[in-house]
Amino acid sequence: MRLNWFNRLIYKLRGRDPMAEYLAWLIQFGRIAEGRILDFNHDDSMTTIFFRYNVANVDYETSQKLTPEQIKRAHQYIPGAVVSVRYDPKNPGSSLVT
Repeated sequence: MRLNWFNRLIYKLRGRDPMAEYLAWLIQFGRIAEGRILDFNHDDSMTTIFFRYNVANVDYETSQKLTPEQIKRAHQYIPGAVVSVRYDPKNPGSSLVT
């Protein structure tokens, strides 16, 4: 999601986080696809998963930092695991694992 400088200023003045709002929208209204965990990286501050999913015969590979809730379920995100991916139908490259 790209915002021009004016929109970013308006969001900042109103105390809103457009990325958080977009992710909340994606969780609630995003289309669901089946994905597969490819790998993960864990360091002191965060755990990142790398996953792949397919929409309309196009493969997408991306990564995501796990939330504290997801870290509690880290056993679900081992390489090879099948996961549910929410994606934006207007921009299938924007996605997250739920």
